[in-house]
Amino acid sequence: MTTKILTIKDKEKYDSLIIHPVQTWEWGDFQISQGHTVYRLGLFNDDDKIISAYSVSFHKIPKTKFSIGTILRGPEINDEMIQKITEIAKNENAIFVKFEPNIIYKKYDNFNNSTLVFQKPNFQNLKKSPKVAFYPHTFLIDLTKSETELLESMHSKTRYNIRVANRYGVEIKEQTDDKGFEIYLKLLLATTKRQGFYLHTEKYHRDLWKKLKNTGMIHIMLAYYQNETLSAFMIFKLKDQLFYPYGASLHINRQVMAQNLLMWEVVKLGQKLKCKTFDMWGCLGPHAKETENGFGFHRFKQGYGGQLVEYVGTYDLIINPFLYKAYNSADKIRWKLLRFKAKISRK
Repeated sequence: MTTKILTIKDKEKYDSLIIHPVQTWEWGDFQISQGHTVYRLGLFNDDDKIISAYSVSFHKIPKTKFSIGTILRGPEINDEMIQKITEIAKNENAIFVKFEPNIIYKKYDNFNNSTLVFQKPNFQNLKKSPKVAFYPHTFLIDLTKSETELLESMHSKTRYNIRVANRYGVEIKEQTDDKGFEIYLKLLLATTKRQGFYLHTEKYHRDLWKKLKNTGMIHIMLAYYQNETLSAFMIFKLKDQLFYPYGASLHINRQVMAQNLLMWEVVKLGQKLKCKTFDMWGCLGPHAKETENGFGFHRFKQGYGGQLVEYVGTYDLIINPFLYKAYNSADKIRWKLLRFKAKISRK
């Protein structure tokens, strides 16, 4: 097997193998628009047929010649992949490259009993990363079930909240256009400020919309009550999978449960789009506690009856050991400052 750097003429073959939005060619274009360097790579067999593909993105560290590489939600790691990435990373003055494969490691039942579905490989030149990019767990909803089966698999409180929203006359609309995006973005920025957590900049989200809005991948779903938008989701659809990366809600009229009905309509949208799986884009682990950050989001997603799964994890390919230690120490301080700044802006 051999790995080759792909060009635009390979786009169709590349996208035919990609199963996660952040690995699509268009997402790579978005990364380039943010000032990052992106390589699309293809793994070819001995007959010169492409059998796997992925993107690696290098993010420059400001005011230095160094960078950090990431391969998020990519394919299974192999020796050929590590060898090629090491070569590219050295040319990009990378301190390390973060691998986060889109490979499920365990599945959990309703009693948190786990079933091993993938044996983790032992790569001696990869180190367990001290920091993840995606949550290592998520809920996956089986969209091949009937609506009745999906409702039955939900938590009783979630079903009740959906009925409450219907009684209040909450209206759900898809508005995947510039106007819908502006409504969604306004709610997103207000939500993050209110809750005091760090978010990408407004420019980041506008650039994302600009690059992806004509791909057919994005769907913007809005929940209205008394002519006011109470909740908004940006949903991704790729092949036979649906994804829930971003959501926002106002803090008013919470009693009408608009967010619950909105998610249920998103589930039904996935079925109309012939999707088989709905990936909730991250949650806490099997023993989540109310005191943990993000528990509210976890409980909300859990209510829809998806199966809890765990991915194989996050690993770093260290290129410069000395700078790797220094970078991780500095990054911990940086994120403490960012979270503190987000909390201050909330007040």
